[in-house]
Amino acid sequence: MLLDNENENLKVHEWISKYTEEGQFDIVTGYFTVGALAYLSQQVNDKITQFNFILGDIVNAEIDANRAIDLLNENITIEASFKLNKLAREAVAFLQQEKVRAKTLEPNFCHAKVYLFTPQKNDDRENYFISGSSNLTEPGIGLKITNNIELNIAETGNNNQYKELIQWFNDLWDKPQAHKNKTLFDSNGKKYTKPFKEYLIEEIEKIFIEYSPKELYYKVLFELFGNQVLSDQDNPEFNRQVGRLENTAVYQALYDFQQKGTLSLIKMLQKYNGAILADAVGLGKTWSALAVMKFFQLQGREIVLLCPKKLQHNWHHYLKHQNSKFEKDQFEFFIRFHTDMQTERMEKYIDRSDKLFANDKPKLIVIDESHNLRNDKSKRYKFLVEEILKRNADIKVLMLSATPINNSLIDIRNQFKLMVQGDTRGFNSSLGIKNLDSTFRTAKKAFNEWRELENPQISAFIKELPDDFFKLTDALTVARTRAMIEGQQAGLDFPAKARPENIFVTPRQIGNFESFEELFEHFPPMLSGYQPSFYIDMEETEDKDVLHDEKQRERFLVKMMYILMVKRLESSWYSFYSTVSKIRAHHQNALNKIKRYQTVKTDAVLDDDDASAPFEGDDFEDLDELTLGKKRKIKLSEIDQAGKLDAYKKDLKKDIDALDNLFGNLERFQNKIKQEVIKPGNHQSADDKLQVLIEKIRMKQNSRVNDNNQKLVIFTVYKDTATYLFEQLQARGFSRIAMVSGSSSMTDDSDHETRNFEPILQRFAPFTKLFKEQEWSFESKSLSESEAFDEWINWLAEKNDPAYERIQNPIDILIATDALSEGQNLQDADTVVNYDIHWNPVRIIQRMGRIDRLGSPNKKIFGINFWPSNNINSYLNLQGRIEQRMAVMKLAGSEVHLEFSDTFAHMATDENLENKMKARMMQQMQTSWDDIEVSEHGLGFDDLSLEKFRQDLLAEIQESEKKYQDMPKGVYTGFKADKAICPDEGIIA
Repeated sequence: MLLDNENENLKVHEWISKYTEEGQFDIVTGYFTVGALAYLSQQVNDKITQFNFILGDIVNAEIDANRAIDLLNENITIEASFKLNKLAREAVAFLQQEKVRAKTLEPNFCHAKVYLFTPQKNDDRENYFISGSSNLTEPGIGLKITNNIELNIAETGNNNQYKELIQWFNDLWDKPQAHKNKTLFDSNGKKYTKPFKEYLIEEIEKIFIEYSPKELYYKVLFELFGNQVLSDQDNPEFNRQVGRLENTAVYQALYDFQQKGTLSLIKMLQKYNGAILADAVGLGKTWSALAVMKFFQLQGREIVLLCPKKLQHNWHHYLKHQNSKFEKDQFEFFIRFHTDMQTERMEKYIDRSDKLFANDKPKLIVIDESHNLRNDKSKRYKFLVEEILKRNADIKVLMLSATPINNSLIDIRNQFKLMVQGDTRGFNSSLGIKNLDSTFRTAKKAFNEWRELENPQISAFIKELPDDFFKLTDALTVARTRAMIEGQQAGLDFPAKARPENIFVTPRQIGNFESFEELFEHFPPMLSGYQPSFYIDMEETEDKDVLHDEKQRERFLVKMMYILMVKRLESSWYSFYSTVSKIRAHHQNALNKIKRYQTVKTDAVLDDDDASAPFEGDDFEDLDELTLGKKRKIKLSEIDQAGKLDAYKKDLKKDIDALDNLFGNLERFQNKIKQEVIKPGNHQSADDKLQVLIEKIRMKQNSRVNDNNQKLVIFTVYKDTATYLFEQLQARGFSRIAMVSGSSSMTDDSDHETRNFEPILQRFAPFTKLFKEQEWSFESKSLSESEAFDEWINWLAEKNDPAYERIQNPIDILIATDALSEGQNLQDADTVVNYDIHWNPVRIIQRMGRIDRLGSPNKKIFGINFWPSNNINSYLNLQGRIEQRMAVMKLAGSEVHLEFSDTFAHMATDENLENKMKARMMQQMQTSWDDIEVSEHGLGFDDLSLEKFRQDLLAEIQESEKKYQDMPKGVYTGFKADKAICPDEGIIA
């Protein structure tokens, strides 16, 4: 017989009521509702001796999946909520019976629907089955009218179909995928299990809300007077989004401090259309941001994420259908890269169906690592403001950065300006700040004066800052450090951080050069190959800036190149060698063009198109702006017409002679290194810096700290240096080594390079990258994560899982460029070595953040910093530059390690600033939904009589009591008409 819930045949629920006798009932369903369970209890519970359920998710027509009813969060009447409350109690009482057994399918989802009845007495005529599309829901079994078309086949008797279905059910019940336990995750992201029936009961019991007077007050207020008495935000739809967010997997996975931060960010975005999440590295900004994104997704906003391209995987795996731990939340957002912020890049998306940025939908733009978009003069920044932010009428901007201040205070100003579409007066009405540019000009002037002090201390700088600076950071940033939150929440597990070891070393002798000073004296005198405009006649104007005057631009470029050459030398002599080789080739190419021109009069263009070729990394962002700025191609014929071709040729030769001298000495030094490496067992090196690194690695390998942890990460700015270290350590007998850069990676047990470094990281950090971050059907009862990890490895071996092979071939020494300094969890290691110090202090913080994270398996972590020897440091002033910048970063709440150096601790310590930051955090920790959803002055009683309101409210309550006198007591505590019913003490019955 066909049951489609619309024809004249019986509905599914009618069939069950009519044909069920005493016996056993087996049910498989993808979804079920509380009401349908209660119906079974009411109709057939007394007849059934055994229920066997294979169930999927809980749903309910009145509420969303797996979520409790809340009067304030639902578009539901009081009567309907009481009815649902009553049904929920009946469903729980039904499930609590011993005769009810339940299993769930993991990791699969249950799509099948079948109802099987087996009578207790031996009468095959009473057997029946129903199979088709009907879930165990009110609409599915026909208790409610629905637009869905249901189709089922139902038959009685012991026919072949019935027998096959019974066998199918028994096989499914016994399959390993059918679990008595439900897999869940605690707030730390740790997997655990709970009996499935117990889980169901707890979820349904959440509906047993004993409504407080305050809740009823607001609910009845809305039902009686509608939008007249509620603020703009206090409406059922908004509150429904709040309730739905609180019951999402991502929100429930957050620590309390993260949940409070999420609420603060939502409040800021609602009020100011912008916010910055600046929590310290390792405090879970990604998950907090996902919770914010989910809230605004529920509002119907289009979510667009802008991130560095190297972090695409970090975000993509949270999208729906990617089997992340938040799959239930069904995240939907578009991913674009910072480098996409230009017309040419965006045009490739035009034919996509999403038509991103070309529609009128309200949007939330989330910018990960927002400090990378801090330059308001850059093309990316201007494109973002002009082509995206200004072209959307309703847009909010959330930025994520542990370090919103990088090099100067202007960095955070430009991020604030993104919130107001670049309008320097955009915070005038909301915060009373008339002009952002003016505020930060004052701040920048104070910083420049402060840094010139003989003994600069942050407290002196703070006194000179305008009040508007802190008004902005207080209103628009959420920034917590480990020290702030450790005393506020139990259960947070951070490793202790050892005082960093600072080493000052540079090779003392390279070839015939016996000191840095002597080598520096032999630098090329002009780098004329990068200054062709110097040799032509150009119109001089006083109003041209350095980026638009060719001669100034090239002169400034060359000055920076000299500094960068020294910086490359500070990284490694090998990196300097590579740079000298490229600069030498560039100059020789220019000289060869002149010789051809003079011989055969073949004109050629001279420019600095390859000015950045000798360099790599992002250590000097201004270089990119200069080399990619407006340039005029200069021809040899122009220099000849100016009468300066011979002078140019002469200067090129002087530069080439100097570069030949440098190159020759570096080549001799390279040969010396090669000869010492081939000697068996020789670990000594003429490269003093390499020698110190080797000694530090040996000491670590012999250490017993953190259960003899062998793993360390060595960071360097340059791929040249990373490759050099990899080859040198491998040649000297070190094994289990890998090198990872943005363009290629390699391991010591393979001759092949690869661009996919994820398998390498899994070999280096299996606890983090495999055991913690991926989903496994493995279960452990061990309370210790280390013991569970060991059990998991044995489980992998038994399963012959491919991951086991990676664990059996570990990597202990990971050499990396800053391609890994952002967005990677590498806390299997307990040591970070900065083989060179990045110009940008952000990188130093980010590098250490790869191992200094929540849930680290190490009790203590260590940092080793290689600084240039004093002669180079005095030239670069590297330490002073970095320490001053790090001190200023504290103003925006960034976490810095005061023990970075003795001079830094003295400079950056300020008790008043620490207390101010803690006070701001404590205020944010008190944030609740009431701060967001209900305006204190938005209830609007101007036209209402309080007495009339009181009488109407009491009448509504009394009517509800009459209708539900038969309900269990305690369902709506505080609802008696002779009790106080207002949340405040102002209205008393």
